[in-house]
Amino acid sequence: MRGIFSVTVENRSGVLSKIAGLFARRGFNIEQLTVGETDDPTVSSITIVSEGDDRTMEQIEKQLNKQIDVIKVR
Repeated sequence: MRGIFSVTVENRSGVLSKIAGLFARRGFNIEQLTVGETDDPTVSSITIVSEGDDRTMEQIEKQLNKQIDVIKVR
């Protein structure tokens, strides 16, 4: 199963590194990663594509939501 996560984050140094580190620590693979600006210069948008079963997709979403710099996960 392929999961696509749209993550709204604080636009700060190190946020992408923290999210990539989360995936690495948990053994999740990132298939695709896109980072872009939003209308608000203090906020960035990250789109992550990952493969896994339903349980893995749920875990990824839960772990992303626990990150301090993450505003919203869809």
